[in-house]
Parts: sequence; C-alpha cells; structure tokens
Amino acid sequence: LSSACESIRSTSGRNLNLYCHMMYGLLEERKENILTLSDVMSAGRGNNSYAIPDNEEEVLEILHLLHSTGLISVLKNEDKIWVVVNKGILLTEVDGVLFAPETFKEHIDIASNTGIVSVSGLTRLFPKCDPDMLICFLKSMELCQEMNPSFIRMTNLHQLAVEEEAEEGGTERRGERLLFFPCLLSTDRPDEMTSQVYQFGWCLQCTSKHHFFPPRYFHVLSLRLAFKMALPQEDDKLNRRCMFWKNGLYWFNGHGVGSLVEIVDESQCVLVMMSFKEHITMSVGRDVIGEVMSVYKESCPSLEVKELVIDPKELAYPVNTPRERTVYSVKDILSAIDKREEFLVNANGTCEELKRILPDESLSDISNLSLLGGRDIKVYQLLETLNNVYYYCA
Repeated sequence: LSSACESIRSTSGRNLNLYCHMMYGLLEERKENILTLSDVMSAGRGNNSYAIPDNEEEVLEILHLLHSTGLISVLKNEDKIWVVVNKGILLTEVDGVLFAPETFKEHIDIASNTGIVSVSGLTRLFPKCDPDMLICFLKSMELCQEMNPSFIRMTNLHQLAVEEEAEEGGTERRGERLLFFPCLLSTDRPDEMTSQVYQFGWCLQCTSKHHFFPPRYFHVLSLRLAFKMALPQEDDKLNRRCMFWKNGLYWFNGHGVGSLVEIVDESQCVLVMMSFKEHITMSVGRDVIGEVMSVYKESCPSLEVKELVIDPKELAYPVNTPRERTVYSVKDILSAIDKREEFLVNANGTCEELKRILPDESLSDISNLSLLGGRDIKVYQLLETLNNVYYYCA
C-alpha cells in the first residue's frame, strides 16, 4: 500500500489539483485582472499563503489546466504569455465597446461598415491594454483575424475604406496592422456578384422552420475562410481576388476557380457555389464544404440540418431560397453511388442520372467526392444511421 501511494504521488500531474486550487486562490487575491507569466511567478514567490511551484513550466501547466476549465484565460503570442483572471471583465470592457449597438451610449464607429480596424485605432481606444494581448484575446474568442494589408488591398473592403477616407477628408493609411471583424461588416452584396455564373451548388439547410444559423456561425466561418485565403500561394504570392459582404463572401484564384459562401433563406441555409473551367478538379469545393461542416459541428451542432445539391440547370444566381429550386439529398446521392447505381430515384418516383447531377465529380471514387468535405464515407454513414435512430426514438 505504501509503495502504491508513493507511486501515485510521484506520477506526473497527480498533484496538480491542489496546485490548481492554490494558483486560483493566488490569482483571485490579486487586484490586477491581467498578469504576465513573470507577474504570476513573482506573486507566488512573495506569498506564503499559497504553495505553487518555482518552475515556470510547471506553473504554465497549472495555468493551462485552469484555462481548460474556463476559470481563467491563458493567452500566448510568440514569447509573451498573459493570464486573464476574469475574462468576463475584459469582455465587458472591450467587446462591450467594440460591438455595442448604435443605440447604446458605448457605441463607437471604429470600423464603419468595412469590418477593418487598425491596431493603432484599437490601441487609442484601449490605451491601458497591451495591444498584443488584446489582439490575442480577440483572436482566441474568434472575433477577429489579423490580415495582411496586401490581401486587404485585393478585396472590396480596401475600396470601401478608401471611399470612406475620401468622404471624411482623410488620407489612406499605409503600413498599418489591420484586423478584420466580420461582425462589424455591414455592407450589402456587391452588384457585380449577380453576374457570376456557377457550375456547382451545395447547401446546408435547416430542416425546421424554427431553426436558424446564429450570426456567430457565419462570423467564425468568415474568419477561418478569410485566414486561409490570405495565406500566400505558389512563389509566396497572393493571387486571390475577394469580395466580402455582411452575409457572404466570394473569392477567385489564379487557377480559374471561383467560390461563394453565403447565408441565405433568412439565415436558414448556408449556400456554397463554385465556378471553374473544364478539367478543374473539385478539391477547392471539398475544402470549402469541409470548413462549413466543421464550423457547424463546433458552433451549432444541435441544429437539425440536411445537405443538398442544387440541380445544375437551376444555378442562376442569386439563390436566395435554395429549397425552392430542384435539389437532391446528399445522403441519397452517396447511397446510390455506394450501391454503384447510375440513377437517383426521387421521392416522386422520377429518376435522375447521377452523372448529370454531378458532372464534374469522379463517381468511381466515392471517398474523394467534394460532397463529403473530406469526411470519411464510413463515418458519414455511421453518423447518419445514429441520427436516424435518434429521431426514431424521439
């Protein structure tokens, strides 16, 4: 018994529960809400009431454990580490100002309708906060993303900002660090978008008329897609042209592939449309659908949804209500392909050739279909079976 107890005590991590209590007590005792790692180490050395390790790595491990419980927030930017003792206070002080509605006295029009905020503007607004810490905090909450100014200049957001600067009698600012906040973007769909022609359409549709995709869903999706679009491609060059608006985004790359993601049908549907030249693979479509599904599972998995493919003959844009077009269930399509059937039998008894519905897909390789969004076909089928059992039991 003695040997067993000694083994338990000596096992790495077994003593962290006590340390977590000690650390949290130490942090709560401090008057500051935001501390650096060195602040925490100094506080521990000068306090006999709380026993915490002297080793920075062990202290950081304890802080990360507290972070995982949601009690505190640990932020890291390169070699800098901050501890936010009460993120609710920071949320009130920062988010309560940044995102206050126009009718609130706290409202500040820092991004106008472009969603672009300069780091210098953010620093002026919150002079008591370390700008790097503030950016880390906002990024950890998936509220913004720092964007390369070169990328911003290749979007409609840059033109909007230039026009607004001109109206206000200012000059365009260069060399600024810029942050993109999708929730602060209020511009409507650009007129030129209505002239786009697409070859493929897919959507994620709420099955209940009482269900809606929350604004937060599209904000997070926009951030993740914008971040990927802003990454350099071949030869470290940016070659994507992008358009952003309050409920959608579109980008066109140097390989002739255009991609659109838009929240439509009164926020009940996520629409994905693709345009491409002949012989271009649907790998981009697979990545986009994969991102749409990934954010859905993370942010609103309780929404009951169905995946649909829009008939190629009914892709005229804009598609404001996809459910009013001829659509086909992805579940039924995959089932037919898995059974090596050439036709899809509709609920009304009519048949449609699968190759006509998916003319640009290789139906012989079901695991590589863009419809799966990178998901494993066996996992997809298992989840569908479990969902059917759940709905039947309910």
